[in-house]
Amino acid sequence: MASTVAAASSLASVSSISGAASFNASNGSRVVAATGTKKTTVKRTTTVRKPSPDAGRLVWFPNAKIPDHLDGSIIGDRGFDPLGFGKPAEYLQFELDELDQNAAINKAGEVISAFKPAKTEVSATPFVPYNEVFSIIRFRENEVIHGRWAMLAVLGALVVEGVTGVTWQDAGKVELEQGSSYWGLNLPFSITTLVILEVLIIGYVEFARNAELNTEKRLYPGGYFDPLGLASDANKLDTLKLAELKHCRLAMISALGFGVQAAATGKGPLDNWTTHLADPFNTTIIQTFSN
Repeated sequence: MASTVAAASSLASVSSISGAASFNASNGSRVVAATGTKKTTVKRTTTVRKPSPDAGRLVWFPNAKIPDHLDGSIIGDRGFDPLGFGKPAEYLQFELDELDQNAAINKAGEVISAFKPAKTEVSATPFVPYNEVFSIIRFRENEVIHGRWAMLAVLGALVVEGVTGVTWQDAGKVELEQGSSYWGLNLPFSITTLVILEVLIIGYVEFARNAELNTEKRLYPGGYFDPLGLASDANKLDTLKLAELKHCRLAMISALGFGVQAAATGKGPLDNWTTHLADPFNTTIIQTFSN
């Protein structure tokens, strides 16, 4: 047997795999000699990835990373919180600092405990109704209220400029110079009286709203504020809330744009729009800020 292997080795090709020598002889026979190393088998493992709970969820930017505190539980949550304003606050309690005037160094107090508010609650205190000022629920309320004011402001700026020709940034100056007026009609009281009435009326409305302890009714009171009964259908209520929120966000961006335009060009939104239409390629935001 040894002479056969020796004779065949001159015509054989040698390969080494996993510590074994393999001889392929010219007569088609194969001889494998172990070298003392155990043959190992490599097992392939396949990792099955579970779908993300946020898979298919609409976000403010494609493939944007959604913060943990924005879990999609509130309407219109698109995972937008780049500065982390809505992140649950954690309060730290410190020991008192050392106050020994004879010591060279007074050490600062160390953290002795930490806690987070367990639940957002509303109290009857009009000035500070929420027990947690950084609550996502409070931020949503502020977003909707600011958005409603923005919708009124944007509509008012466009309508007044279109009807009277007075831009929104010059409206106050016209009132001071020509007296109180509305839609071109003179009012029977001064601008001072108008301001006082506005403060009293809006102040009463805000105090009455803050006295409401139900977070849902604070934003959607119904009744006189829903004269057409649009919110009476519970199946469409969430759709209407989302539609309002989208309009609120768009109006706030529009109001910001009106302010930037007024500062850059000194014109109103309609005047800027007609100027852009007259020469759309040379009258853009790029040319405006470059000049």
